[in-house]
Amino acid sequence: MRIFFRPVLYGVCAWFLFFYGLGALGLVGPDEPRYADVARRMFLAGDYITPRLFGEPWFEKPPLYYWLAALSFQLGVNEFTARLPSALSAVLFLGLWYWFAARFYGERAARWSCLILATSAGYIGFSHAAAMDMLLTTTLGAALVFYCLWEWEGSRFGLAGFYTLLAVATLAKGPLAVALAGMVLLARLIHSRDLNRHSRDWGRLLRMIRHPAILCFFVVAVPWYALCYAANGYPFIEEFFIRHNLQRLTSGAVIGHPQPFWFYLPVLPAALFPWSPLLLLPLFALARQGIGDSIKSARVSLLFYWTLLPLLFFSLAENKLPGYLLPLLPPLSLWIATSIRPARTTPAGITPEHMASPDMVPEDITQEHMSPEKETIAAPQSEYTHRTRRPEKILLLMSASLLLLAPCIVLLLPGALSAGLGSALAEISSTGLWNALSASPVPARLWLALPALAAISFYLIWKGKLLPGAGAMALTVIFCIATILAYLSPAINRVASSRNVAARIETLGVHPARLATFYLHRNQVYGLSFYLNQPLVEWNPDTAAQSISYVAARQDLAVDELRPGARSLILFPGQNLRLWSFDGIDATVNSEDSEQLGEDSEVAAPRNPAN
Repeated sequence: MRIFFRPVLYGVCAWFLFFYGLGALGLVGPDEPRYADVARRMFLAGDYITPRLFGEPWFEKPPLYYWLAALSFQLGVNEFTARLPSALSAVLFLGLWYWFAARFYGERAARWSCLILATSAGYIGFSHAAAMDMLLTTTLGAALVFYCLWEWEGSRFGLAGFYTLLAVATLAKGPLAVALAGMVLLARLIHSRDLNRHSRDWGRLLRMIRHPAILCFFVVAVPWYALCYAANGYPFIEEFFIRHNLQRLTSGAVIGHPQPFWFYLPVLPAALFPWSPLLLLPLFALARQGIGDSIKSARVSLLFYWTLLPLLFFSLAENKLPGYLLPLLPPLSLWIATSIRPARTTPAGITPEHMASPDMVPEDITQEHMSPEKETIAAPQSEYTHRTRRPEKILLLMSASLLLLAPCIVLLLPGALSAGLGSALAEISSTGLWNALSASPVPARLWLALPALAAISFYLIWKGKLLPGAGAMALTVIFCIATILAYLSPAINRVASSRNVAARIETLGVHPARLATFYLHRNQVYGLSFYLNQPLVEWNPDTAAQSISYVAARQDLAVDELRPGARSLILFPGQNLRLWSFDGIDATVNSEDSEQLGEDSEVAAPRNPAN
C-alpha cells in the first residue's frame, strides 16, 4: 500500500496546482484570446501552416502552441482545452526535471528543486495561460537536460534528444530558443576551457556541430518555416523574423513594451513567490566563496550560466514582459536547492565556531559525523546537544511568513489583471485595507485556516525539519490556489475577461457582424472578438457603416451625443463598458432579461444628454 502513496499524493497535488479550475477564468489579457483564436481557426479550417487571427494571416509566433491547442480542441473549444497544452507540459517537465536533478545533483536537491518550482507563482501562473511561454520553458529545459546526458555520461541518444527538443523549442517561440541554449553552452565551454587551460573543449564543440544528430534539428524545425514562407512570401519574413524577433530586442516603439534595465529585479522575486527569500542562498554562496570558486564544478556552472545569461539578455532587450523570465525558473530552483545545506546537529561541546573551522574540531569527531551529504547523523540523538543556526532556516521562515499575505494578494488580483498592479493598489488605498478585506468574495472564516497551515510550517522549520516544513508550505500554496479559483473566479471574470459580456450580448440577440467597439481596451476588443467569433471593427461616428446597429463603448463616452437617437442598453461596471443600440425599434431589455443580468451587468437608465 505504501508504494502507491507517493504517486497518488503527487498526482493529487499536481491536479490542484495545474488542472483544478483551469477553465474557471475566462481568457484574459490580449494574448490568450488571440492565441486561442488562431488555434481555433487551424482546428476548423485544417490549415496548419499559416496562422490566422480572425481570418487574417498573423505571424507573431510560431505554431507549436496552435498545433497543440487545436489538438486539444478535439475535446471542445473552451478555456480548459485552450490552456491544457501549458498545464500538461508543466507537469510532464516536472517529472523529467526530477529525474535529471536526482541523477546529477542528488535525490535531496531534486526534491527541493521540484517543490520550489512546482509551487512558485510564476510556474503556476503560466501553466494556467493559453500562451507559448511554458512550452518554450519546458522544451528548452528538456533540450539542455539531454545535452547534459551527452556531455556528462556520453549517452548515445543525448545529442539526438538535444537537437530534437531544441527544434521543438524553436517551433514554440522561434530562434530565441537557439540563442538562449547557445549562449549558455558557449559560456560553459569558455569557462571549462579556462579551467583546463587547453583546447579539448573546443573539440567537443566541433563534434557537436559535425554530429549526424544535428539533422534532427533541421528535420523537425525547418519544414514549417519553409512551408510558411512558400505560402506567404516575404511578409512572413518581415513580420516574424524582423519585427517580432530582431526589433523586439532593439526597438521599444515597434512592439510597445519598453521597460528599464532593472525591470526584472522585482519581477524575479515575484515569480519565485513564496520562495523569494531563498534567492539569497546562491548569492550568499557567491559572496562567501567568490564566483570563481563557486562555479568550478561543471554542474554548478551550468546552473549559474543558465540563470544569469538569459536574465542579462532579457534585461538588455528593449521590450520586456514578465513571462520572458520563465525559462530561468528551473535552473534557478535547482541552484537554490543545491545551496540548501542538510540539517546537521553538532556533538556536545562543539560550538558554531568549531563548525566554521574544521581545524578546531576534535579528532574524535569522525568525518562521517561531519559529512554534509547526510540528512541526519548516525550517532544517538542524546549525544548531540547543539543545533547549528543556518541561513536556510531563517529564509524558509521568511518564505512561510509571505504566505500570510495571501488575503492581500486576493484583493489585488482582479484589479491587477484588468488594469495593472498600480491601479489595483490605488483602489485598495482609496477604500482602505480593512474595508476591502471585509468586502472580499472569500469568506473570512476560510482564511482562518491559513495561519494554522503556516504555523505547521513554522514549527517544522524551527525544529530543523526543513524539507517537511517546505512540504507544509506547498500544501498551503495548494490551499491558496484552490481558494482563489473557487471564490475569486467570478470577480476576476467580471473585471478582467470579456466572457460574461459576450455571453450577455448573445442573449440579447445581437448579431456580431452588426456590433462595433468604441475606445475599448485592446484586451476587451480581442476578448469580445474571440467569444463572439467575429472580428469587431472600431466605430467611427463620422463614417459609421449602415450595417452597424450596436456599439460597445467605454462607459464614460456619451455615444448618444455623437449619434442622436442612440439608446443605452446595458452597463457593465466591472468592464467599464456600456452597450448602445442604434436600432429604431424599442431595444430595451425586458423583465425576463433583467432577472438574468446578475452581478455582471445592469440595465442602463436612459441618459439625459443635458447632463
